Amino acid sequence: MLPFRKIANLLIVTIFTALSIPLSAQDADSLLQVARALPDNEEKLEVIENVCHIHPSVDTVEKYAQIEVDMARRLQIPYFEASGNDYLSWASHCKLDFLQSLSYRMAAIQIWDSLGRDSDLAFSYMNYATTLMSIESYILADEYYQKSFDIYSRLGDSARMSRVCQYLGFLNVGNMAYDNADEYYHRALKINIRTNNRRGMIYDYSGLGYSALERFHNNENDTNMVLLQSAKLLMLKSFHLADSIGDISGLLNSLPKLSAIYINEAKLDSRRRSQLLDSSLYYYRIGIGIVNDYGYDFAYIDLRTAYINYLIQKKMYTKAFDAITETETEILSHDGGDENLPMLYQARIDYYLAVGNYAEAYRYSNLQYTDLLTENTKNNQYKLTQTKFMTEYSAKINKRMMEERERELTHKIKEMTQRRIIITTLVGLILVSVLAVLFLISTIKRKRMNAMFDAKNQQLASAQQNLLEQNRIINEANNKIISGIRYARHIQDVAMPNADYMNSIFDECMVIFRPRDIVSGDFCWATQIGRYKALAVADCTGHGVPGALLSILGISMLNDLVASANMHAPEVSPARLLNTLRTKMRESLRQKADDYTNQDGMDIALCVYDTQAHCLQYAGAFRPLLLMRQGELIQYEADRMPIGANMNVNKPFTNNIIDIEPDDIVYLYTDGITDQFSATENATKFTAPRLRDLIIANHHLPFPEQRTIIEKAIDDWRTSPTTGEMIRQTDDMLFVGVKFG
Repeated sequence: MLPFRKIANLLIVTIFTALSIPLSAQDADSLLQVARALPDNEEKLEVIENVCHIHPSVDTVEKYAQIEVDMARRLQIPYFEASGNDYLSWASHCKLDFLQSLSYRMAAIQIWDSLGRDSDLAFSYMNYATTLMSIESYILADEYYQKSFDIYSRLGDSARMSRVCQYLGFLNVGNMAYDNADEYYHRALKINIRTNNRRGMIYDYSGLGYSALERFHNNENDTNMVLLQSAKLLMLKSFHLADSIGDISGLLNSLPKLSAIYINEAKLDSRRRSQLLDSSLYYYRIGIGIVNDYGYDFAYIDLRTAYINYLIQKKMYTKAFDAITETETEILSHDGGDENLPMLYQARIDYYLAVGNYAEAYRYSNLQYTDLLTENTKNNQYKLTQTKFMTEYSAKINKRMMEERERELTHKIKEMTQRRIIITTLVGLILVSVLAVLFLISTIKRKRMNAMFDAKNQQLASAQQNLLEQNRIINEANNKIISGIRYARHIQDVAMPNADYMNSIFDECMVIFRPRDIVSGDFCWATQIGRYKALAVADCTGHGVPGALLSILGISMLNDLVASANMHAPEVSPARLLNTLRTKMRESLRQKADDYTNQDGMDIALCVYDTQAHCLQYAGAFRPLLLMRQGELIQYEADRMPIGANMNVNKPFTNNIIDIEPDDIVYLYTDGITDQFSATENATKFTAPRLRDLIIANHHLPFPEQRTIIEKAIDDWRTSPTTGEMIRQTDDMLFVGVKFG
């Protein structure tokens, strides 16, 4: 679980993004001059509202939010009173005064609820939950996030729905439930990609990177470079996206973590140590420059901590000590700054360990431990105290929850009592039986039998302990394997074109992709170079991890071939590309011309479409092309030789040229669909004729409806008519349709 202060500081960055896009202090000061010139009326409240919305200084926001609340109460305008309480809550959170933040936010919630302003109510729910998360009240925080999400879902507010998913992702990272966190971040990313919310995508990528980084820290003994590299790539993606749109908060959300990631990478990669440390310093300088220009105090401590670690790794110990002292002085110069001071304990511990002063390192370790105990005590006090701010608004809900908990407690007590009686009875019976047996044994040969009994007990205990240990080792190994395969699925998804990319190339397209296991040996590939559009559907040898490795190799080779070939040259065709691909595949797999024991490779259908000539060229290795034209299905057969070792290794592939007419549809597929066994007793295959009949009967429908019908047909084929159970998928399945306008 993340340290309390770390959660609090990171959430300040998140709440910044939930309020506004901060402008310059000059813009805010201009509004302040306008506000001072106006009398106390609604217009002045609107100006003060804008000041709170854009001013980068926490103290200034707190000051004018209180003015807004007081004036709104005098003028009896509840909207501005609620809004002012929201800003006061935000300012208190930034100052780590969570109790006061909860108080202000609950006041705003009650007013929004009375006014029937659902969107503002959902916004306050969301930030109320964020403060609850800061004090590790995770269950209650999750409940209020869900309330907020339900309202935004009902209102159709996609941007806020994605933001709630981001908070839920952060909450699950705090609980070390990383798979759940990644699922929420991916949900948010999916929403933001669909709505082209680039600012939201910044925090989706950084959230996924932060999840991977925390996974790495919790597996640090394993030196898992895959996790660290994944965190770095995602953080760089967030950084470049924030830089492209000038999002200051987004930059500061990724820069401290990037600086820290490069330091961790330098510890693991001694060969590139100097280069990696220079990269850490580079991102620190960008971040500290933004802090100095815009005054984002919440990012200062994380940036300085990364810089101190950089100096320690560079063995610049004098500068490191001066940096620690300078940072402490800067923190203590602010009100409440001593709250952040313990975050530097680890930096001091690292420094003293590096210079060999183990006594000081031990002393700061004790201070760190004492501070952690103090924070836990304070955190428990927060959890106890904050409930009084919910009493007026949620009394009925709490009553129902208490009644439900009482019923559950009564039921559990009853179950425990019954179990206790059963266990006591069983124990009594066992004891009586054992005593009787021991008595009989002792009357025959007490000494010898007692010795044998003790020996048997020791053997059983040892065997049981060994069994438990083996079971633990197997479970740990299985969890690591599954986790690695899931990350491999993420990599494979990135390598293959997604629906948005496919739609950007072709007028209309449809993709059905069903891996048999988590990762797949089937893959789809598409690209556009000038007026040429290329599409491939391939089935690599095997499935699961071996098939996925071959699929990544195939995608890489296709990218290299297209990048190096002159697509405008007359001699370039799908057949020639497949000839070259076969040669490269055999070289990569070290397959000899006269040795057919290594049968690894792939079946593939490759098309190149000339958008000016309206001409489609096709070549296939065991994978055919289906052309639907004016109600007639035409099949172009593939060459019966794979991409890999075979007896016809020198035989060239056949190039087919097809003149495309309007509304033509091209279908490509792998044999995972046609070879799928049914759930009936005779276990027949789905077969290619059945698939062609399905296409002919439904080709006139839109692609989404075609996809639904084909997927239902496959599922019905796999479902037992007697038990209703679905049998295991035989192989990876991939089906692609492209319509030409």
